[in-house]
Amino acid sequence: MSTEAVTRPDGAAGQHLSTAPGGDSPGREEVGGRWRLRRGGVVNIWQYANQTFDLSGGRAIFQGTNGSGKSRTLELLLPLCLDGDLRQIGSKGFDTVSMKRLMLDERESGGNRLGYAWVELSRTARDGSERFLTCGIGVKATATSNQISDSWRFVTERRVEHDLRLIGSGEVPLSQPQLRDELGAECLHDEQSFRARIAGTVYGITPERYGDLLHLQRTLRNPDVGLRVQEGQLEQILSDALPPLDSTLIQRLATSFEDLESIRENILRLTTADSALSSFLTTYADYALTVLRTRAKASREAARQHDSLHTTIDELAERYRSELDERSENEELVGELEQRDRELDSSLGALRQSPAYTELQNLHDRRALVDNERSAAEGALRTAERHRDQEQRSASTVLGMLERLSSDIDAAEQHRRQADAGLRASGLDGSLAPAIPTMPPTEATVRWEVVRGTADSGSEWLDVARHIPPQPDTEELASRLREVDEHAAAAVEAARERGALTLTLRQQAEETDRQRAEVSDAERQAEAAKVTATEAAARRNQVRQDLYDTAVTWLDRVRRWWHDSALASEAPGTPPPPESPTPEQLTADRFAARGGRERMREWAQPVLHRVRMRITELDRKLAETRSAVSERDTELAELRSGGERVPASPNRATPERDPASGEAFYRLVDFAESLPESERAALEGALEACGLLNAWVTADGTATDAATADVVATPGERLTAGSLADLLVPAAEPDCCVPDARIEALLRSVAVADTAGTAVRTDGHWRTGVLSGAWRKETAEYVGAGARNAARQQRITELEAELAELRAELGEVERQRAASARHAESLERELESYPDDDELFSAHARLSSAVDDADEAQRTANRSRQAHEQAEARWQAMRSELSRAAGRAGLQPETEALQEANRAATDARRALETLREAVGSRCLGTLKQLGTTVLHHDATVADRMAAESLAEQHCANHAEQAAALAELTASVDDEGKRVAEQVAELTREQEQLRERLPEVRERIAAAREEAGKLDEKLTAARARLSERESESRAAASALRRAMELPGLWAAAVAATEGELPESPDGVEEAATALLSTAVTRSSPGSTTAKAVHDKLHPLQQSLSGHFDVTTAEEDEVLTVTVIGEEGPLPVAEAALRISRRLVEQREYLNEQYRSIFADYLIRDLAERLRDQIAVARDLCDRMNRVLEGARSSQGVHVQLDWQPATALSEDLRQAIEVVRKPFAERGEQEDALLRRVFTELIESQRESVSGGYGEILAKALDYRDWYEFTVRVRDSGPDNRQRVRRLRQLSSGETRLVSYVTLFAAAASFYDAIESASQQHDPLRLVLLDEAFERLDDPTVARMLGLLVDLDMDWMITWPSGWGVSPKIPKMHIYDVLRPRSGHGIACTHTVWNGRGLERTEH
Repeated sequence: MSTEAVTRPDGAAGQHLSTAPGGDSPGREEVGGRWRLRRGGVVNIWQYANQTFDLSGGRAIFQGTNGSGKSRTLELLLPLCLDGDLRQIGSKGFDTVSMKRLMLDERESGGNRLGYAWVELSRTARDGSERFLTCGIGVKATATSNQISDSWRFVTERRVEHDLRLIGSGEVPLSQPQLRDELGAECLHDEQSFRARIAGTVYGITPERYGDLLHLQRTLRNPDVGLRVQEGQLEQILSDALPPLDSTLIQRLATSFEDLESIRENILRLTTADSALSSFLTTYADYALTVLRTRAKASREAARQHDSLHTTIDELAERYRSELDERSENEELVGELEQRDRELDSSLGALRQSPAYTELQNLHDRRALVDNERSAAEGALRTAERHRDQEQRSASTVLGMLERLSSDIDAAEQHRRQADAGLRASGLDGSLAPAIPTMPPTEATVRWEVVRGTADSGSEWLDVARHIPPQPDTEELASRLREVDEHAAAAVEAARERGALTLTLRQQAEETDRQRAEVSDAERQAEAAKVTATEAAARRNQVRQDLYDTAVTWLDRVRRWWHDSALASEAPGTPPPPESPTPEQLTADRFAARGGRERMREWAQPVLHRVRMRITELDRKLAETRSAVSERDTELAELRSGGERVPASPNRATPERDPASGEAFYRLVDFAESLPESERAALEGALEACGLLNAWVTADGTATDAATADVVATPGERLTAGSLADLLVPAAEPDCCVPDARIEALLRSVAVADTAGTAVRTDGHWRTGVLSGAWRKETAEYVGAGARNAARQQRITELEAELAELRAELGEVERQRAASARHAESLERELESYPDDDELFSAHARLSSAVDDADEAQRTANRSRQAHEQAEARWQAMRSELSRAAGRAGLQPETEALQEANRAATDARRALETLREAVGSRCLGTLKQLGTTVLHHDATVADRMAAESLAEQHCANHAEQAAALAELTASVDDEGKRVAEQVAELTREQEQLRERLPEVRERIAAAREEAGKLDEKLTAARARLSERESESRAAASALRRAMELPGLWAAAVAATEGELPESPDGVEEAATALLSTAVTRSSPGSTTAKAVHDKLHPLQQSLSGHFDVTTAEEDEVLTVTVIGEEGPLPVAEAALRISRRLVEQREYLNEQYRSIFADYLIRDLAERLRDQIAVARDLCDRMNRVLEGARSSQGVHVQLDWQPATALSEDLRQAIEVVRKPFAERGEQEDALLRRVFTELIESQRESVSGGYGEILAKALDYRDWYEFTVRVRDSGPDNRQRVRRLRQLSSGETRLVSYVTLFAAAASFYDAIESASQQHDPLRLVLLDEAFERLDDPTVARMLGLLVDLDMDWMITWPSGWGVSPKIPKMHIYDVLRPRSGHGIACTHTVWNGRGLERTEH
């Protein structure tokens, strides 16, 4: 979508259209130009020292990277210097940027700091002179307090750096007293008066309306606007930009609400107390219930224990008697067992004294000796067997070590062969690898022998195979292996040296190969660069020819344009039009076409000026004619409704006349019937000329007070003859307060002859003291009701004729005005249609690029050729050096051969190092272990031989003892065997008896001990019985005392939610009720005194200042008392009374709310909302009229619709309709609806907004949230049919473009509304944008800025980078803001777009 010139539909606002570069239209210059930005500056704020910005023409761009300071520069200039609000500096909203931080944190040195920010406005006055206005703000930051200690604002017509200095001696900014001395006290203002001064001087509006304008500027300046535009949030941005509700009304309403804070605070206090007491009472009720239940349980438990003790005493007595009986029975059994034990001892003694028992004992001892010898022989045989096995394992170990040594020597041999091959491949002698010694034999010899197998003398012997390993000379073999290691070390060093040599040569070879590749690449690049240079030269020539053809085509378009244009016919007698540039000039100068366009514009300005002057003259005539029609319509309507014409008021008469105090002279009199008509008119003329006709006559003939600014007629000296009473008679209305006598006296004091006093004559002459004169009228108009009625009818006839003539004249002037406007628009369109130079500009750009490309291609070709020659020389030198070095080493100079030699040397070195490791670590180590193993094997053989000899000896001893046992066994008879059996039987019986006897004795002791314990228990139980009776009575008494404590039983009743009786009859009923009540709500730990104490501190904090909370410990029970206005009360009763008072206070507050709603919300607020919605509706209509004229070349235009939001509730929709009615036309039901809806809105915001009532009401009653914008885009679809699309149906690029067009229309409409409402039509029309036009290309940005020019808007905009220039912009300043990453200070480069090109200025 591209935008074209905007047609301003709203009358005089169209005069702001800029058509001449760099200034206003001629029509505006006649009445004075509007305010524009001229300059701006920052002195000693942030990182600026003293910076002045040229803003002449009113349009400026600040660009730079993120963090460069462009946004901060805009924030320090505007709108700060036009509103003076230090809290609104930040572009992102209220208090987002701190002036304290800018002044104290971001500076080079410490101490206090003074600074200024200022802007200078200028305008052209009616007389052609230029008028200036400088406004700004000064701040002082104090380091000791670390804050802004003072700020002041100033407005003056003096100019900074011309006739006003802000920096004094020592390069220190002026303080506030110094600036006051410099400017005068009348030029310094506080924030409110500063804003009022700017509102009146620059905009001609009230401070309230100026606040709405500042709101719009801040909304558009917010950098999030660009992001929200990208996200398609245009509708929300438009809603935010609408004027908010009057803050003064909101504050007055908030004050009314805040007047109820005493009630609210009381409710809050009671609510806090109620909440705190409820929370505390929950714990305390649980505690009280727990105390009572505990005491009830204690009472019941004491009674139960008393009854249980009686039962226990009976049981103990029964058990005591049983234990005594059991002990007697066990004592008798012990006596019997001890008697039988003595009898068994006597029988065994007799049997053991017999001879047969003695022989049997000797046989037993011999058998034991034989068993011992057999065991020793079998152990010795097992030991010998183990030693034989150990000998076999030792031999196997020796053989294994020999095999391991053989494997290690074979591996060493394998490494030697690898090293030999590597040495030979690398060009070294293979004999450097040492020879490996041969391996000794590893097979064992076998020898068979016979050994004893068992201890029995008649058993067979065993055959055993003995393995004998070989015995190598380990010392000799170790010496030879060490020699191998020494030779291998020398070979490793030789292989390492050869590896280093081959590596160096290989690297040289690779470098030579790379150089050869570079030669090839350089050759190819040189050829390609040569081809490219040839092609670029051909393209340059072609583009130069294309430029010439484009210039010829453009000249043809200019000639056709002039041939079809009507400009020539409109300029008779003017100089001939400027000649068009030649094709050669167009080819040589890219701005030649643009200069031709500007010369044509300058040539056409006189024509356009005459047409515009004609329109201005017709506008003036239209305004005069309309004013005359309006005045006559008003006069005619008043006369037709019965009104009378009134003589002109006395000169400088200011007060309103009170009908109750008097009446005008002409309404008190009438002509005498005898006076002729001609004399009547002359007499009235004399009365009117001398001032008496409309003089005020009071009831007593005097002025009401000394300060009355009016002409009062007072009776003077009565004339005896020739007075005005002869010509006029009193004719006052019946209800007139001036009596006829007073009128008669006044008439008698005015003469009708030429005397020295006051006199009037019938020929029109008059005299008043030293003054005299004469005036005649055709007819009398005011004296007498008949004259006044006749004059009224005559005037009506005259007015009707005049109106008919004026309306005919008005129609003709309007027709001429419309024809002239169409003609002017036609001429402007023709001038605008002058062929643009875009194609020429593009062709010049292409030629410049082609020339640069051709030159660069030729330079590249030359560089490539030189690079190829140098690479060739380097390769030849490197190749020769490599051949010489490889020949000296006996190697081939090729890369692969050298790489192979290097690899072989490396492999040989690694093989030799591995060989050394195999010999030194493995072979020598294994050989050492082999020697140790052989010695161990020899020791094992010696141990085996000793074990076999010992086993043979033990077997012989066993055979000898076995023979002796056989002889002794044969000599024992049957008598000995019988005696042995009896001894064994009696011994077993005695053992069983002695095992039972301790058990019985233990039972006796246990019975004796248990009986003693039971006796003690009986004694103690009988003693405790009386104590239990006392405890039962004490527990019942404790429960009774707890029930009587103040508030404790009531708290327990609350804990059970009424399950407990209010006043139980006696302790027994209370205990039963307490123990039968289910307790479910108490939480763990909430029933203790500690839990109550934990809750007590929060309760005291919540009630502090209004209630005192005391605690007492009575009978080990914690009681809580609340002391308030009603005296001390238990906590439960206090909670109940506070809850009741809270309900009463809330009802009273609701009554007060209803009163406020009736006095303010329903009347004043609703009326203000009605006015504000009407203003917003008017702004929306104005935006649509502006957007209607902002059509693109493809017919695309935007239309806005502002209606109640679709998400509103039905009640709020109805309330909006009610608000739109005047207060006098609303009924009670409609007022009730408003009251209910407003209450819901306010209460809803009270729950979500943490601020005061001002913030709550501003949010709740913000009409902008009740409405929503709908943006519709009208254009032609792919089928060329008209279509309407919503914003979300557009592409992202179309969305951004449409959004900015709409926002610009909103700003222009706001300024148009201000101009229509103000007395002066020349305000500053300014748009502020931060981080604007993101993702829009330069041509699109240029069209956007061109649209702002069409809307007669000035701007200050920041963006990261870009230009966005176009011929439509007559002048624009572009500042590049630069800031070092580390360091202090700001730098700005200044470029000016003059409508034709960019000019860099020194800054």
